Amino acid sequence: MAKIGFVGLGIMGKPMSKNLLKAGHELVVYDIVAKPVEELKQTGAEVAASPADVASKANIVITMLPNSPHVKQAILGEKGVAEGAKSGALVVDMSSIAPLVAREVGADLAKKGIRMLDAPVSGGEPKAIEGTLSIMVGGEQADFDQMLPIFKQWDRRRCLPARWARATSPSWPIRSSSP
Repeated sequence: MAKIGFVGLGIMGKPMSKNLLKAGHELVVYDIVAKPVEELKQTGAEVAASPADVASKANIVITMLPNSPHVKQAILGEKGVAEGAKSGALVVDMSSIAPLVAREVGADLAKKGIRMLDAPVSGGEPKAIEGTLSIMVGGEQADFDQMLPIFKQWDRRRCLPARWARATSPSWPIRSSSP
């Protein structure tokens, strides 16, 4: 199983992280709130000191944060994912953010050799707990294929638009990844 980093353990991120642990993945977690971090530590997650620390310990880093400014800070800011990630790492932002911010973050990561998928979810906390979210994914096919076994922990149906931020844009082409 893959060692996965997870930044953002709120209403959606905590149950999504728990589902990864239940599936047998190694998990490195970070959140600014101590309580969910401690809860996940008790169920087997490794705790990191910052998003950069998460990225230094895992080649796949998932972010699930409240909004665009939080995503930019956690990924591109001081002690952010981009500081700790190695070239070739994959960042998967599953937050619902502005398309322009997703494009900006993706472009900045690409300059550092870091790949990105824009993968917002739908379904709310009950579906996150059940592992039945809908995930709309934008990015490169090879990155999507790498994430597919992980996405299966949360989603029964997967779609792949052409580029970053297309998953949050109103008109985007969809290619189904399922038979």
